[in-house]
Amino acid sequence: MLASIHIKDFAIIDQLDLDLQSGMTVITGETGAGKSIMVDALSFALGARADSGVVRHEAKRAEISAFFDITKLPAVQEWLEEQMLDEEQDCILRRVINHDGRSRAFINGQPVNLTQLSELGDLLVDIHGQHEHQSLFKPQTHLQLLDRYAELSAETQQLTQIAKTISQISTKLTSYQEALKDKNDRKDLLTFQLEELDKAPIDRSADIENDHKRAANASKLLEQGQQSLMALNDNEENLVSQLGRIIHTISEMQNMDGDVSGTHDLLQSALVEIEEASHELRDYLERLDIDPAEFEQLDQELSLLHDLARKHQVTIDALPETKQSIEQELEQLSGDEQTFDDLEKELETQQDNYQKLAAKISKERKKASGKLEKQVIELMKSLGLGNGVFEVALTASPESSFKPNGLETVEFMVSTNPGQKAQPLRKVASGGELSRISLALQVINAQTIQLPTLIFDEVDVGIGGVPPKLSANYSLTLVKVRKSSV
Repeated sequence: MLASIHIKDFAIIDQLDLDLQSGMTVITGETGAGKSIMVDALSFALGARADSGVVRHEAKRAEISAFFDITKLPAVQEWLEEQMLDEEQDCILRRVINHDGRSRAFINGQPVNLTQLSELGDLLVDIHGQHEHQSLFKPQTHLQLLDRYAELSAETQQLTQIAKTISQISTKLTSYQEALKDKNDRKDLLTFQLEELDKAPIDRSADIENDHKRAANASKLLEQGQQSLMALNDNEENLVSQLGRIIHTISEMQNMDGDVSGTHDLLQSALVEIEEASHELRDYLERLDIDPAEFEQLDQELSLLHDLARKHQVTIDALPETKQSIEQELEQLSGDEQTFDDLEKELETQQDNYQKLAAKISKERKKASGKLEKQVIELMKSLGLGNGVFEVALTASPESSFKPNGLETVEFMVSTNPGQKAQPLRKVASGGELSRISLALQVINAQTIQLPTLIFDEVDVGIGGVPPKLSANYSLTLVKVRKSSV
């Protein structure tokens, strides 16, 4: 609980020291006396952002310290231990705000950042401002109040995270769908190109080029080959006959002078080579006869290879490498499809988790709404709205939506006149009625959240009637009201 407050050089406050006891404390005063300033100062000690405007005129800095008894607050003690800020049974929050707007924060004398200060403050104090009732015009506030009343904070946080995950996966899938459309177009093109290359004889391109060149020049090759063969072996003055005669002459010379034996051997070897060459040339000429149909086939295959090479902007002999590159890209695109399938499965899993958790939350909301209606009506009676009717309307959301709030929207419905049908709170409640209903909800909410310190600023604005009865476990440390209502 809040034990004491120390304020120095804050706004119009020179110095203020206030000690508090457990139970209810009422602070009254005329308008402008500084009641709200004290609440504002405490909010800065709890982690609210501040600027230089809060420092008292001509002062160098403002200081606010709040002392809490955390003897019976295990959650606070555990948080302090985790942050290594624990110090016996007391907890001191201190905030120093300089005239230039910079500020420093301390917990138990150790410097901390505003996030840490705010986290601890949320465990210690709940402040209901003087315009708190205005938020009741927003159905989103109704949902938050109902969930808090039903003690569904953990479940709704989990549902919000699941809904966020669903949204993120859906966004990724949309992006993937758009990307995959382009990739599928690319895949279709690559598949078509691969089929063309598979059908084409790209692995025999070198042989085809050679065979086509030979077939195209077959007549010339035949003519020149026959002429060469005749010169070698097929006419009277052929090279074989002439060389034979020369060898015979050298052989006679060898009988007379052995020094020409080397020449004889070389010529004899040349004769053997020439005769073998003649045989090979004759065999070649016999095979050179090209079938016109075969030549046409070669011509078509070569034309196809040239067309593919132009299409892919490569040489004919580079077509096999082009085919391999296309196969690799197709394999990569198939991997992207697997990622898409994995995302779809993950989306289905998260959607299933959402439906199960959201159904559980809906069940608890329906159960809690009836209890909340009864409690609010009882408090409305004690606040001068004896004929008041309060209803919690749950409206189902579209089945296809995965909203962070769950499967329904919530709106408070009221009727303050006998026989009048309950209508949305924002449409029918007057200022005074809205203040009464707000107080009733705040009282119920205060008993639900079980914070050690609750502060109500201008709690009695527009309220008459008998003060509401508080349950025995209702812990209200500081309540601020106007002097005229006390």
